[in-house]
Amino acid sequence: MADRFTGVEHVARVLGTLATLFAGIGAQVEQHEVNGQPGAIFRDRDGRVLNTWSLDVLDGRIQLIRAVNNPGKLGHVGPVADAWAALRGTTQ
Repeated sequence: MADRFTGVEHVARVLGTLATLFAGIGAQVEQHEVNGQPGAIFRDRDGRVLNTWSLDVLDGRIQLIRAVNNPGKLGHVGPVADAWAALRGTTQ
């Protein structure tokens, strides 16, 4: 059975859903090197860090997205947001 999180179509759908959620809370995406890899820092409308992503790229294609969501591991990037509270705000 194929992994349900692989494939261009599935990844595009997941990223589209995430983009909608982030837009709903006024989040911003800041292109940034993360752990020596190309990536991004996601910030809430107040500039606090929601999470980070780093991308493993091979032959110009994204092979893997690594996300850090643990607030205890994000403090060195800047003030950290309560990501769960921010996302709950999109469903209310």
